[in-house]
Amino acid sequence: MWNFISRLPFIATLVTFVCVVIMFALGNWQLQRAEQKNQRLLAVEMAAKTAQVDLQQVLRSNINDMLDMPVNFDGAADATRYFLLDNKIHNGRVGYQVLTPMQTSSGTVIVNFGWVAATNSRDILPSIKIDTETALYAGVISLPLNNAMIKETAVVDGDWPKVLQQTDLKVIQQHYNQDLLPFVVLLNAQETSPFVRDWQPVVMAPEKHLAYAAQWFLLAFAALVIFIIAQRNKLKRNKK
Repeated sequence: MWNFISRLPFIATLVTFVCVVIMFALGNWQLQRAEQKNQRLLAVEMAAKTAQVDLQQVLRSNINDMLDMPVNFDGAADATRYFLLDNKIHNGRVGYQVLTPMQTSSGTVIVNFGWVAATNSRDILPSIKIDTETALYAGVISLPLNNAMIKETAVVDGDWPKVLQQTDLKVIQQHYNQDLLPFVVLLNAQETSPFVRDWQPVVMAPEKHLAYAAQWFLLAFAALVIFIIAQRNKLKRNKK
């Protein structure tokens, strides 16, 4: 065995070793992502069984602990100044999610009313009708995560509506020039609503991460087996 190992070509062995290590690392990373998604879905399930709270209870708590918490409040929407969150897909169709400021007794909160379809032209935005009367709203708490790789295109110029590339509360606050509550409320689905509210707590299911992990492990194993067989055959030819 040691004689076989000592006769292996250095470069080919090093490249194979590095590739196998990387593929095993990617497989382990996918396993970790699957576990994170399982924990996230479990947290969503547990939050859904919790009694609804009001905005003041959310503000008095650790905001990170309030993720996915059901909430209700009285509010009045500002239908003249709303954002359209770009590149949102529903059933294979491109559209927007509608973000609107809501005046409440606890302050101004950004509410996601849901998805609407885009028009046939990027230059023509969909027509949105939002009730401005004070009413009781219910939804769940969302804490948007900002992607540093996404470049925001909306400029502060007083024109409305605005098309946003991501839900960045700091950017939204600049447009409104007022303080906002540090979270977003995703409204509950309603049969009579013109907005589609099919919220997905995770983009990719844990099962997909497990499948990807299995693929990486199999590729690593296959690369190792192919390398060993190739080198054994090469040594046999050299002996002959």
